[in-house]
Amino acid sequence: MTRRTLVVIAYLLLLALARTGCGQVATTSLRGLVKDPTGAVIPGATITLSSDANGQRYNTISNASGEYAFAQIAPAKYTIGVTAKGFGGQTKVAELLVNQPATIDFTMTVKTVAEVVNVSAEAQTLNTTDSSLGNSMNNAQILSLPSEGRSVPDLLALQPGVLYLGQLSGRASNPSDQNDPRSGAVNGGRSDQGNITVDGIDDNDQVNGYAFTGVLRETQDSVEEFRVTTGNASADAGRSSGAQVNMVTKAGTNKFHGSAYEYNRPTVTVSNDWFNKQAQLSSAEANRPPKLIRNNFGGSVGGPILRDRLFFFGNYEGLRQAENQIVSRTTPTALYQAGTLQYIGDNPDGSQSIAALTAAQVTQLDSGCEICGTAAYTAGPGPNPNALAYFNSEPAANGTTLGDGLNTGSFTFASPSPVSQNTSIGRIDFTLGQEHHIFVRGNLQKDTVGGVEQFPGQGPSFILKDNSKGITVGDSWTLLPSLVNDLRYGYIRQGYGNTGVASGTYVDFRFIDTETAETRSTIVSVPVNNIVDNLSWTKGTHALQAGANWRLVHYNHGTDSNSFDLPNSNPYWLGGSPPNPTTIGGLPVDIGFANSYEIAFANLVGTIPEVTNIYNYRISSANGGALLRTGAFITHHFKANEVEYYLQDSWRLTPKLTLTYGVRHTLLQTPYEDSGQEIAPTIDTHAWFQEREAAAQRGQVYEPNLYFAPAGPVFNKSGYWPKQKLNIAPRFSVAWAPDSRTSIRSGFGIFYDHYGEG
Repeated sequence: MTRRTLVVIAYLLLLALARTGCGQVATTSLRGLVKDPTGAVIPGATITLSSDANGQRYNTISNASGEYAFAQIAPAKYTIGVTAKGFGGQTKVAELLVNQPATIDFTMTVKTVAEVVNVSAEAQTLNTTDSSLGNSMNNAQILSLPSEGRSVPDLLALQPGVLYLGQLSGRASNPSDQNDPRSGAVNGGRSDQGNITVDGIDDNDQVNGYAFTGVLRETQDSVEEFRVTTGNASADAGRSSGAQVNMVTKAGTNKFHGSAYEYNRPTVTVSNDWFNKQAQLSSAEANRPPKLIRNNFGGSVGGPILRDRLFFFGNYEGLRQAENQIVSRTTPTALYQAGTLQYIGDNPDGSQSIAALTAAQVTQLDSGCEICGTAAYTAGPGPNPNALAYFNSEPAANGTTLGDGLNTGSFTFASPSPVSQNTSIGRIDFTLGQEHHIFVRGNLQKDTVGGVEQFPGQGPSFILKDNSKGITVGDSWTLLPSLVNDLRYGYIRQGYGNTGVASGTYVDFRFIDTETAETRSTIVSVPVNNIVDNLSWTKGTHALQAGANWRLVHYNHGTDSNSFDLPNSNPYWLGGSPPNPTTIGGLPVDIGFANSYEIAFANLVGTIPEVTNIYNYRISSANGGALLRTGAFITHHFKANEVEYYLQDSWRLTPKLTLTYGVRHTLLQTPYEDSGQEIAPTIDTHAWFQEREAAAQRGQVYEPNLYFAPAGPVFNKSGYWPKQKLNIAPRFSVAWAPDSRTSIRSGFGIFYDHYGEG
């Protein structure tokens, strides 16, 4: 047994042991036909792909039908050369883009001496292989297209069938305010069903699934190219049913290249917000637009360490943003802060007017309340002094866009919300002979965001810090000219901590914003290990592919946001009706204002009829656990394995007709809490609901208690949901190219939604 054979066997064993599987690939493919001037095919022609940028070379020979194929090659600008006995040599230059199959044909001329013909092949890179929809974009296009803030997701959305509303304020600002599946859709699909890969490795936000936004931030200077497949993806694309977004990081070349840049947007370019302007004018303040300073800066450099062998690339980009956000809070009006309650009353003639109850009149109406003298009413009936102190701790309303317009209104102001982002990306490429191309790419982020103030001068309502990072290693191995394997491993760790300013338990007034921010703290880390392997084999008119993708997802979450009791002045828990002003000679409350009157009266006299008690337990065994103290920081550690594999064949029946067919199988483990903090009902809840329905139809009440017990793999019990084992997805497409400028394609497939940590 030769050394080469042993290496091959060891490599294949490694793939098997690693349980590898496939997702969207970060390579591309090229095929074509070689013929003579009469149209007869030329078998045995030698086709060579070469890249001056990094010295990469690929070789193959046309088959008996004159066809050639490179099933799996790195995206790049190539010189494609063809030589055949008795014919003059010919070359074409083409930029082959990621995940976009290209077809380039050659018509050789009969010459007694070799002749090189340079032909632009751009028009021949049309996809004539499968029915996948979506366009690729190279770095020159990425840099030339305008985008606010140099946002790569904005560019990803420049595809037919894509609707992208953008992030509210960036993922790092507040993860909870953007979890909306309508933020971006592709051909009607949900945004959380998009699949984002960088250099072929999973970069998805495993919890939130924001549209076009992965964990690792890419910069315009670091993305060499990308493709967004909006529909009809082949079997080599999976994980989810939505758009397949594939980005490729820029690499070093044989020439040193770099960039330095700065983009600044100053405050002088900003106009005032309408609501902010109205609030300023109503408070006799000057018309001052909110601050907006955005400063993007950075640089990149790449080049050879060892010509044609070893290359490097690095990019740093910073963002400093001092941008005031317009904030509107619901606050008491000045009269309400003084204890006066206003309402819309009905006049005897049927008209309406604004009526007012003084503090003394409110006391008179409240004199008969049954809970006077309790802890909340130590000062007797009427406007509660503690409630008035609370109302006066907030600025009086300066607008009417919120609240009832009489007792509560809107207080609008411009709040600082500083953002600092730092992105560092580095890549090393190494060509080991002509058989192996190895790369290592690393990303590091360091972001800090200050949340908007609750009220002016109080400081940030939270501080969010993001330190997400990742590393990817890949090896493309050309075993034979017709047999190529691409193996990649990635470790992506999303990590952020949201530090709130709240401490202890608060009593809140419903329908009035809290006097200070009551934000709690959260710490999240989501490490993902991902191994991807794709094997391509060209055999005659068939381009066969097989691959697999294994993802191990951990989701570690800690927070105290659900650890404190919640007392509330919710007037709807009081029951009955508030005192009627007509009993002391006042106007009756107009029915259209009755709800607002009830709220204003109950809050003014300081009723606290609702308390939500929060209890947290720590499960210590299959039989129970212990009650945790109020305010405890609760941690959970979730885990899931996801495995996919596929088989696919692209069969070129004729030079103009190609069938692509395959099947993909997905196995998604139900996420479980791997420290045992998981419970499930002890009965069949489906049967429980069916029994309730049957009883209701008989006019009976059936409400037995539901009991829960520790569950999940930690206790050798089943999870909350059963695993779906039959997610088998066939794909089929046909492509017909009557000429080099036309491609008619059609296809169908089954696609499964991805569920996971979210």
